[in-house]
Amino acid sequence: INAEYMGGPVIVTNYPRAIKAFYMKQCDDGKTVEAMDILLPQIGEMIGGSVREDNLEKLEANMAEKCIPAEGLQWYLDLRRFGSGPHAGFGLGFERLLLLLTGMTNIRDVIPFPRYPGHAQY
Repeated sequence: INAEYMGGPVIVTNYPRAIKAFYMKQCDDGKTVEAMDILLPQIGEMIGGSVREDNLEKLEANMAEKCIPAEGLQWYLDLRRFGSGPHAGFGLGFERLLLLLTGMTNIRDVIPFPRYPGHAQY
């Protein structure tokens, strides 16, 4: 879509809260989260990032709202429980970067370690 309408990279910000992860910090409007994606023509999302929720009570409320059990995530909650400051994170899609650098058109052609069912030893 961005190739057709924008002709180049597009940065999308403040996604609807309902479709994003529980750990993303809510914007003041209560409807969106502090997140962004950089979208490239023919590739899609190259980089995605967000501000993380640093308030334990809000984080637990987000988990409850999205029906995410606390079991198995106690370590994550403890990071907030025992002190956390405002912080954010982002990720760059390695295979998508390879698409951009090589000019290939299919992501399967640039995956350095092929993935298929039953391949992992565990």
